[in-house]
Amino acid sequence: MKRILILTVALVSGGLLFSCFNTIQMANLQQLPTNYARSQAFDEKPVWRTAVLPPMESLGYSLSQTAGLYDYAGMALLRTGRFTVVDRSIVDQLLDEQEFSYSGVVDQATAVQLGGLLGAEAVMTINVTRISHDNFWDDEPAQRDAVLHVKLISVETSEILYTSVGQGTDFDGAEGALRMALEVALIGLTQ
Repeated sequence: MKRILILTVALVSGGLLFSCFNTIQMANLQQLPTNYARSQAFDEKPVWRTAVLPPMESLGYSLSQTAGLYDYAGMALLRTGRFTVVDRSIVDQLLDEQEFSYSGVVDQATAVQLGGLLGAEAVMTINVTRISHDNFWDDEPAQRDAVLHVKLISVETSEILYTSVGQGTDFDGAEGALRMALEVALIGLTQ
């Protein structure tokens, strides 16, 4: 009888603990960052043909740190169901033909011009503003924090359709932190 009582108390406690965990988890989801803005013009079109431009490296980050972000951004857009994406090799070819370096697409007018040449309706720019190591994690040398800014720009009107800032942290290096920052920055497109 004592075992049944202990088992019952354990099951009830476990159920309450699970319920509390789910409540905390849902509260955390509701507190997701809202550091984005989306134009009404974005919602007027169900699907946007989009060219993702290589991440801007205005602060001197190496191409190896940001290269994976380029493809990951296209995949993240495709997952939303709101975008088709111009193939990266076509974007790279046009950048080479137009003699732009990976760090050369730095303004909105140039991005819009490239989007037009690619037959895109919108272009996505990614500006990596910070990759750093938090000294609190000295015992984790691969830990990195990343911050980036994303803009989705209409090729036809040059209007900013979506803009956001994302932050991410990873303990395996810059690539993971950048991916997390991108996921955070795209929250406004996936909701």
